[in-house]
Amino acid sequence: MSKISSTFILASGGSGQRFKNSKIPKQYLKVNKIPILIYSLKEINKLKFVDQIIIIKNKNIEKKFLHGLLTKYKISKHTCIVNGGKTRFESVKNAFKEIEIKNSYTIIHDAVRPNFNFKNLKKMIEKIGKYDGIIPVEKINSTIKNIKNENVIKTLSRINLYLSQTPQVFKTSSLVKGYNNIKKINKFTDESEMLEKNGFKIKSFLNTGDNLKITTKDDLEIFKKLLKKHV
Repeated sequence: MSKISSTFILASGGSGQRFKNSKIPKQYLKVNKIPILIYSLKEINKLKFVDQIIIIKNKNIEKKFLHGLLTKYKISKHTCIVNGGKTRFESVKNAFKEIEIKNSYTIIHDAVRPNFNFKNLKKMIEKIGKYDGIIPVEKINSTIKNIKNENVIKTLSRINLYLSQTPQVFKTSSLVKGYNNIKKINKFTDESEMLEKNGFKIKSFLNTGDNLKITTKDDLEIFKKLLKKHV
C-alpha cells in the first residue's frame, strides 16, 4: 500500500445536556487531570498517517481555550478549529469544508469515546479495499425487544444486529460525492448512514476492545475504572 494520508475530525460540539449540574460539556471534564477529548487527540498525534486534525467545538467554547489545551498537551499536528452546527451531522459537514482534499482518507470520531484502540485505525484503512468506508461495530448479544408505550410488541432477531461506533473511516473522495448528492441537511445519524442511503458501500470492522461512549455520569465512572485497569 502506498503512503497513507488522512484527516482526523473530532466531533466535540455537544453541550452535554445529559450531564446534570455540569457547567461545562462533558468532553472537557478532566479525568486524571486530563480533559476527556485530549485522550483521543494524544493518540492521534502519534499516528504518522494523520496529517491534519479538525476539532468541532461548541460555540460557547473559545478557540483560545482550545488552542491552550493543544499547547499544554503537546498536540503538534496541523489543527484547525470550527464551530459546530445544530446537529452532529451538520457539524461534521461544516468541518469537512476545511479538509485537505489531497488526504485520501477522512476519519470521524466522537470526542466522548476516549478509549478506542487507535492502533486499529491502520488495520481499518487497510481493509477498506473497494469499499467507500469502514466503521467499527460491536455484536449485540442481549435479547432485543420492540416496545411501544411500555408494551412489548415482539422480540427481534439479533443474528445480524450490531452497534455502530466511531472512529469511522471514509475515502475522502466518497464523502465529497456523498455531500454533493444531498441537497439539504438531512437527519442522518452519521456519515455512514448518509453514504449507505446514497448507494455507497460501507464495510464493518468487528471491534473487540473497549470503546466506551461517555453519555452519562455512570459512563464517566466506568471510564475511570477502565483507566485504572490499564495502568
